[in-house]
Amino acid sequence: MLKKAILFISILTISLSAYSQNGFGGSYTEVGVFTGPVFFKSDYGERGNFENFEKNSGFSIGASYYLSTINNFKGLQDNFKLRLEVSYTKADFKHYGKYVDPSSTSVFTNQLRGMYGSTSYSSLGFQVEYYPFKTDDYDRGSSFSPYLSLGPQINYVSVTSRSTLGELGTSITTPRKYMGGYKNGGMTVASVTGAIGTRYKLSDYHSLFAEVRAQYFFSDWVDGLNPNKDIYKENKSNDWCVGLNLGYIYYFN
Repeated sequence: MLKKAILFISILTISLSAYSQNGFGGSYTEVGVFTGPVFFKSDYGERGNFENFEKNSGFSIGASYYLSTINNFKGLQDNFKLRLEVSYTKADFKHYGKYVDPSSTSVFTNQLRGMYGSTSYSSLGFQVEYYPFKTDDYDRGSSFSPYLSLGPQINYVSVTSRSTLGELGTSITTPRKYMGGYKNGGMTVASVTGAIGTRYKLSDYHSLFAEVRAQYFFSDWVDGLNPNKDIYKENKSNDWCVGLNLGYIYYFN
C-alpha cells in the first residue's frame, strides 16, 4: 500500500508539473520557506483535556516549491497552485490532567507521571492550493490572497517512549493501559493535510504567508502510544495535529 501511495504521488506530481510547464501561456514558479508551532492530539493524557493538546507540542520547519499556470483565458486553472513540499517536525509528550494530580500517590498516577516520549518525522508530499480569486496575485490590486489547500504526504517517523521509573514494559514502570501499547523506533506513515491561509504581498517578487494546517495520520503510532482500542474505547482515532505556519515566498519566472 505504501509503495502504491508513493507511486501515485510521484505520477500525479510529474503530470501536474508537465501540465503547468506546457499549459496555456506557460508557467511561473515560486519557492518558499516556513516554520511554526505544532500541537498534537495524541494518546498522552486525558481525552478532551485542552492542556494535553496545548502542551504536547513542538515545531515544524520546511520548504516549498510552487507551480502555477499562466492562462490567457479565464478558466478553473487560474485559481489553483501546485505546492510541492518537504518538512521536518518534532514534538515532545507527557501526560497532563487530573490523572497525574500531584496530590495523588497511587501506583497508576506515579507511572503516568513518569511516562514521556517524543516524535520526529520528515515529510514529503504536495498540496493543491485553491484561491477564490485569481492565483496571479502579483497583478492584483489587493495585498492579501487567501487560499485553501489539501494534499497527501509520506512521513518517515521516529518515536521514543520512556519513563523516569525505568525501562517501559514492566509492571513497575508501565500503566496497565499501555502495556504492549508503546513503541520505539522508526516507521513510514501516510497522512493527509488541509490548510486555510493567506499570502501578503510585500513587492512584485516577495510575499509573506500565514496558514493554519491540520494533519491527519493513517496510523495511531505517531506519538509512540496505541492502547488496545477494543478495551480502551476512549482511544478512538488515529493521531493528528494542528500547526500554525509563518513563511516567506520568492517569485521568479
